[in-house]
Amino acid sequence: MAEGLPTPVVYDIHIWVLAMAGPNSSYPYIPVVPPSTDNSAADCLSIAFDADEFSIWSSPHIMTETVRVLRKFIDDEVLIDGYVDLILETIEASGGQVIDPPHAAHDSKDHEDNLILDLVLASDADILVTDDTDLTPLSPWLGRPILRPHEFVAHVVQSRRRKAKT
Repeated sequence: MAEGLPTPVVYDIHIWVLAMAGPNSSYPYIPVVPPSTDNSAADCLSIAFDADEFSIWSSPHIMTETVRVLRKFIDDEVLIDGYVDLILETIEASGGQVIDPPHAAHDSKDHEDNLILDLVLASDADILVTDDTDLTPLSPWLGRPILRPHEFVAHVVQSRRRKAKT
């Protein structure tokens, strides 16, 4: 990563879903981090929304699956569509993109997980944030940490506190 450029990060489907429909979600309110809340996925959304330190990358697969899973919890297409628009705007504002990566990863037994890893490769992401228990044991994957949302948030909060002291 070049000095001063945002760190490329991939959020797995779990992060987008839990930020909106998970326990202790305050959506549509987006908390400011720090401090962190009881919903670390929502805190990840806040960090992405800042569009400062990180560029967020996604794929059509992640976006489609996010909508599919949200429909299991929320029976309001307008609300889901608005949320997806917010995600896409946040990705764009962060300097990231939604890309359709080539299939190159085969390190997971789960085809869906390999699609996430494909995105990490294609976007040259430095970090993958996921709650997927099949992906987290792969960390570090090709030198890239795979962090659970609470770990990522703790890292960001600590980093921001250090910067605030200087």
